[in-house]
Amino acid sequence: MTFNVKIEPSGKFFESEQNLLEDAISQSIPLEHSCKTGQCGACVVEVLSGSVENEHGKVVTSGTVLSCQSKARTDVVLSASYYPELTGIKQQTVPCKVSSFDYKTEDIIVISFRMPPTANFDYLPGQYVDLSFKGVKRSYSIANAKQNNKELELHIRKVPNGQMSDLIFGNVVDNQLMRIEGPKGTFFVRDNPKPLILLAGGTGIAPVKAIVEDLANNDDPRDIYIYWGMPLAEGFYLDSLITLSKDKSNINYIPVLSGDEDWDGRKGLVHKAVCEDFESLEKYDVYACGSPIMIDTAKHAFFEKGLLQDSFYSDAFTPSK
Repeated sequence: MTFNVKIEPSGKFFESEQNLLEDAISQSIPLEHSCKTGQCGACVVEVLSGSVENEHGKVVTSGTVLSCQSKARTDVVLSASYYPELTGIKQQTVPCKVSSFDYKTEDIIVISFRMPPTANFDYLPGQYVDLSFKGVKRSYSIANAKQNNKELELHIRKVPNGQMSDLIFGNVVDNQLMRIEGPKGTFFVRDNPKPLILLAGGTGIAPVKAIVEDLANNDDPRDIYIYWGMPLAEGFYLDSLITLSKDKSNINYIPVLSGDEDWDGRKGLVHKAVCEDFESLEKYDVYACGSPIMIDTAKHAFFEKGLLQDSFYSDAFTPSK
């Protein structure tokens, strides 16, 4: 059966027959989400009225559910974040070819893809795409601001025994044909005057790089603090962030090493570095990208430092085999 779903406080409606999140997106109602697997918790919504079968298979009439794993069982009203900024951006599947690739470390490769000249692929910096190759599909964040040459940059980490990793590492070649589907996700910088703290773990720096490039290109005046956590010093593979921080006085780049090796810079857990540097986070917006554990730990620590509940945005990386 098909049920009517109303979103508050926006007042938007959509019809739902299967999955709440997918049905909303298919009808140009972009609700907040990230991994779509139920692991990150970004898509949580509140049931205000009606009945919903939640992620545990239980029918509830109140409380919160994960929209990516839930179904309407009656007409319902949900309290959920709705983003009109995304309504004009169309998800599409386009062919792409490898234009260049660079092994930054033994387990991280940066690949640039070019799309057909006729492709009109629009996105907001911070969003991700699904990359398809030889029957395998995996999600990767777009790592560059929009360019006139219609290229997309992806940062891919090697996962032990990972299907996509085995296909790409040591095998990728120039002009290799693949497919990209997207853009997806609701991880993008909101338009407000608050200074920004951008937190990244590992290749979670990819969407942060895209965001910072876009802000710099548009001479955004907000103060920007980039905190990047890595276990090994060789993992800080982006010299472009150093360059941006030197060129723009409002951009601050703070790499934080969690490993035990000698290091002249900051050491420890990356979210703790933020807590050490700011007496209060009340007047900031935080955008965090990394593992679900890192994001959850950072969120609770930042709330204790005064961060407002609606000022934390996240994109969880959930590696697949």
